[in-house]
Amino acid sequence: MRQFTKPRDKGDPHLSSGLTAEDLNRHYAAVSADSKYVAPPDKQTVSCPCCYVTEIQVFRMLDHLRPTATGLDHLPAWFLRLGAPVFAAPLAQLFNQSLSHGIVPQQWKKACITPIPKVAHQAKASDI
Repeated sequence: MRQFTKPRDKGDPHLSSGLTAEDLNRHYAAVSADSKYVAPPDKQTVSCPCCYVTEIQVFRMLDHLRPTATGLDHLPAWFLRLGAPVFAAPLAQLFNQSLSHGIVPQQWKKACITPIPKVAHQAKASDI
């Protein structure tokens, strides 16, 4: 490339005068592009990108959490609602990565169920 753009010796017969970097760019762009290229069809195993979770969907889910929505990490709902603008993009990326690879992390398969009593003083198991 240097021989064409910055010749050291003007008397060199291999160098063509008037050849610019733009000429070379056009030449290599024309040579490297295939005008008859057709993209291959998608495989049946490829998931539809429309099925992915968007950042705004995750934001709305976090923004509308109920006060009782506390997970195994014991993060309060107000904290998740407050941090929704920051947490939405990384969470959407994690969800989409999980969906595209078909793997659900073990931590997502666990739940912490806390019974809430129906009455003030529980006399039997059905009161919980």
